[in-house]
Amino acid sequence: MIKTTRRTLFKAAALIGAAALVAGPALAKEKLVLGTIQGPTSPLTRAAEHFAGELERLTEGRYVVNVVSAAQLGPALEQYQNIQNGAQDLFLDDIGWNAQFVRDYGVLAVPFAINGREGFRKVLGSDFAEGWRGELKDQHGIATLSDTFIRSPRVVFSTEAVHSPDDLSDVKFRVPEIDVYFNSWQAIGVNPTPVPWGELYLALRQGVVNGGEGPFTTLIPSKFPEVAKNVLLTNHLYSSNTMIMNGAKYDALSDEDKALFVEATNSAEQFFIAEIAKLESEHQGVMETDYGVTFATPSDEQRAAFAAKVSEAVPGFVDSGLFSNGIYEKVVAAQ
Repeated sequence: MIKTTRRTLFKAAALIGAAALVAGPALAKEKLVLGTIQGPTSPLTRAAEHFAGELERLTEGRYVVNVVSAAQLGPALEQYQNIQNGAQDLFLDDIGWNAQFVRDYGVLAVPFAINGREGFRKVLGSDFAEGWRGELKDQHGIATLSDTFIRSPRVVFSTEAVHSPDDLSDVKFRVPEIDVYFNSWQAIGVNPTPVPWGELYLALRQGVVNGGEGPFTTLIPSKFPEVAKNVLLTNHLYSSNTMIMNGAKYDALSDEDKALFVEATNSAEQFFIAEIAKLESEHQGVMETDYGVTFATPSDEQRAAFAAKVSEAVPGFVDSGLFSNGIYEKVVAAQ
């Protein structure tokens, strides 16, 4: 028996309301709902709005998309389920959620496995990644319109200057309590210290930890530059957002409309990437001038040393079922 709560009633009302907002004259208009879990002013939600506008323009109003942000349609995995059962048409968020359905997506969470944005594109453009998308659609009813809304990379921030794994040896380093992160950074040589993200500023200030890692564009909003004056641009983890759609609805589109959906998605992707690049440039300037942060970039040899340390943890990830044997090597070779 399904338990009805105020929250489930609210989400049901949100879905019904989203459909009602795009309802209008029955002039052959297809009404779609696109969800995000990000706030209404975030770059990702604005990219979703861009997609909606482009699709309506390209199809001359035949498709009208209502964007529902801030997890009003539920948390990420619930929106995936909405996509599967057809209660929701589209969702835009982190590609990492795909690993809940196709486990080999989990390899994308291994630090230093991806070498830059172009490396990420090469991996997602490979035959094995096409196989992931095929499995996601054929076995789970989730079609991918694009999975390369590439996000800001993760970097290292610290109270003392670091450049190589040796500099991080036994450093008290905040790591999320996620096996792939924890074990990877432990292999690098840090003293991994779980601290909730919301408590990390105080932990850095009080010396509970001396460093951590996270997406570049989160540093200023989290106020870390006030207490961690060194940023190492390791760019050790690239990820992306993915635009997914109910598979049956995608299959029902004409070939012409499929092309228009992809064109609108690609336009939204370029919009998002430009917004992220703008934020990164602005944030680095602010951190340098307003906070006195020093930036460093590891040499190719230093980055290779980080990657070699992490590779020692990969067999354990395979043994634990995070991803299949040999896929990490394929990811590295694809770049």
